[in-house]
Amino acid sequence: MIRMQNSRYTLLVCALLACAAAHAQSVGQSQIGEVVERQLPADQPFSKWVRDLNQIETDAGDQFEKQMVARDGFETVKLRNVVPPVRFDSGVARIPEKHVDMLREALDKLRDRHNVRLHLVGHADDQRLSGALLQTFGDNAGLSRERAGEVAEYLQKALLLPPDAVSYEWAGDTKPIASNATAKGRALNRRVEVEVWYDEPAVHVAEEEVLVQANVKQVKVCRVQTLCKMRFMEGQARRARLKNLVPALHYADETTEVPADFIEHVHKALDNLKDKQNVVVKLIG
Repeated sequence: MIRMQNSRYTLLVCALLACAAAHAQSVGQSQIGEVVERQLPADQPFSKWVRDLNQIETDAGDQFEKQMVARDGFETVKLRNVVPPVRFDSGVARIPEKHVDMLREALDKLRDRHNVRLHLVGHADDQRLSGALLQTFGDNAGLSRERAGEVAEYLQKALLLPPDAVSYEWAGDTKPIASNATAKGRALNRRVEVEVWYDEPAVHVAEEEVLVQANVKQVKVCRVQTLCKMRFMEGQARRARLKNLVPALHYADETTEVPADFIEHVHKALDNLKDKQNVVVKLIG
């Protein structure tokens, strides 16, 4: 009896091994699209289908980073002493005609430069103004401003320059070139300096905050949705990020049609942010 039971067990084990061998030989021979079950190789790492919950709780997205950025721009070249300073005798400007000719020649040589212009700087001595001058100009700074403007207006007309090609500033009695203790020194300090400016292309490298877009890669499981995020700049503050301002757009299938209510939500959100600066809309699928 025991021998018969052992024989039955032996036959059952052999039958199972034969079925397993037959199934193993059939693996890899199924037709394309046919539902089959296979075991993944044990020597390869597995990728999680669901991200870490701590990662889901964080707002993974674009980040600000400080980087050295090169910007194309211009540098202003200032040519000083192109002509001698314009002097004033008894409150009247002395602008020799040769000064005008020298300026005209200098401007002609710079025709190939960018944004060529005249810049004038008015100066005064440190003597207190008389009653009439005090009422008119207020102080030496006001007097130097008036003298710089007078010379600027004269040269603009004499050289037939557009108004935006002439500018001026004033320094009052803060930058003397001679002693104010003598009449000769005071005469030298009462002057308007004439400069010729132009701009040259230059590359400026500076550290700036740069918005770095996140390289987000998702695996679609069960459903498809599109998230709409918006950002805006509040003055000179950092870029503010708004979440859940527009409901996520869900797809029941692989269609790409955008419903009208989703577009309406976006329009309403933009309308609510119309007083903000540099509003940015980003869609994340």
